[in-house]
Amino acid sequence: MDKIIYSTRIGRLSYGGLQVLDIKIGQTMNIESTLSQYRRSNRDAEILDLWELNSSKSSSECEQGVHKIAEKYAYERKEEKFIFLQESYQDFAENVNLLLKNITNNITDKAKRKRIKRKGDYQGKKPELIRFRGSEFQVNTWREVLCKITEEIYKDKKDLAPILKIKGRKRTYFSKNSKELVDPQKIEGTSYYFEGNLNANNIVKIVKTLLDSFGYDSQELEIIPK
Repeated sequence: MDKIIYSTRIGRLSYGGLQVLDIKIGQTMNIESTLSQYRRSNRDAEILDLWELNSSKSSSECEQGVHKIAEKYAYERKEEKFIFLQESYQDFAENVNLLLKNITNNITDKAKRKRIKRKGDYQGKKPELIRFRGSEFQVNTWREVLCKITEEIYKDKKDLAPILKIKGRKRTYFSKNSKELVDPQKIEGTSYYFEGNLNANNIVKIVKTLLDSFGYDSQELEIIPK
């Protein structure tokens, strides 16, 4: 994807019937990744508008131009963060639309289709690549998917204690005692093991539970089958 200008709502408050919006305006080549980063601190973060760059201007010039328009309508600015009243934001966006092509619907529709794909049935398929928190990893088995995601979470959080609470109705998925598992697999650099005797759909379900347990947004992960 080429660079685009984004406007993302990272906070919203109401005062006496007035809607006050905290807006981040910047540029990105991967809006899903950018939105995921904002959702790490605010799960309600939402894309409001996306604009295509003017081909006769650099990305920095386009961004600065949008910031100048925002300054006219926002009542406070802190670097890339602007605070608007709801109506003022709408006036701001309409003025930017006169200068840059608004592509919000095009991009968000593609993102929705990607998310629908991720919810599919993985049984009978083999994984090829996973994208997690901006990094890509080649994988050949579903066991490697679970192992790599768990290792990356440990590198980020430095603690895996919450995984011991992730269990099936009659099965243990993670343990410090390998004898509690049918096919124990060591999580590198830790004292933990995970159950290796699981099918594709079980592993994807466990991975989603891992993300939720450690406070990650599900959009930070993409699993690409062969």
